[in-house]
Amino acid sequence: MIAKNSLNNQLPNEIKSTFKELNMLKHLRIAGITKSFGFSCAYIFQLIFCMIFENKNWFRMLESKKATDIPAK
Repeated sequence: MIAKNSLNNQLPNEIKSTFKELNMLKHLRIAGITKSFGFSCAYIFQLIFCMIFENKNWFRMLESKKATDIPAK
């Protein structure tokens, strides 16, 4: 899953290259998705995207040991 170290280097290499090629984070900005405080939109999007492929859901992540590393609300 996404570690707490560098927020920009958290995706697996295959997904990272796809995000870069498709300019996914640029499209988030163009769509008007911005943050008001807390974690960046890119971080949240990458977290949810990775959870899909790891077959996990938000509720289970909050109950796990990594609950301190992810946003609760």
